[in-house]
Amino acid sequence: MLRAYLVDMTVLRDYSRALLGLGFFVAVCVSLGMQTSVMAPGLLAMMYLLLGVSGTNSFDDLNGWERLRLTMPLSRRDVVLARYGAIATLGLGGLALGLAAAVALGAVALFIPLPGELSSALALSEDALMGMVFSAGVLFAVGSLCAAVEVPLFFRFGNTRTTQYLPLVPLFVLLCPIIVAGGSGMIDESTLTVEGLAGALSLVWSPAGAAGCLIGLLALSAGSLALSAALSLKLYETREF
Repeated sequence: MLRAYLVDMTVLRDYSRALLGLGFFVAVCVSLGMQTSVMAPGLLAMMYLLLGVSGTNSFDDLNGWERLRLTMPLSRRDVVLARYGAIATLGLGGLALGLAAAVALGAVALFIPLPGELSSALALSEDALMGMVFSAGVLFAVGSLCAAVEVPLFFRFGNTRTTQYLPLVPLFVLLCPIIVAGGSGMIDESTLTVEGLAGALSLVWSPAGAAGCLIGLLALSAGSLALSAALSLKLYETREF
């Protein structure tokens, strides 16, 4: 599996380098536009997970690479697990890049007076750090769930056909469950008030609560990707080229 992972990361080398500058630029623009850097790590993690899915699979159709790869001393299991490893690596890289951008902006805000209230808005206070941890866990879980649905489609249908269906994946993963739950009465709309949401957030609005929430969300992400990998392996083992 390690050999296949290194092959995937070698293929993604130039693509990953190009994402570094783009990711930092996006993090800075998001932070300045929202006047807070709280969302930057989570947004970059989700963005890199989704870009990892499309990027790792986009090379399969080039010059018969998908068939050529199977002539190497790599099993189909190695190929599947390496693909998920590469996607997770990009997602974690996006999270680290977002944290680096938030720290850099916080340092700038600390030592350089910024226009308006940007200096205080970009400062890394305790509340900002807890919000950053919570939002990073939520958005990483959302990106993982989307990736968990998308990757098996690539292993079953290939890059060209699956790309046509990708816009429907967020609709299927995010909107459909909300619509079904709301229409069936599983969600009581009377509880979705500002006071109710504030009460729910107060349970995690502490260092211990934020850390526990992050661990739970990362476990959810890992579990969804593990189930997706098992499905992808079954689909890829039966696929004919």
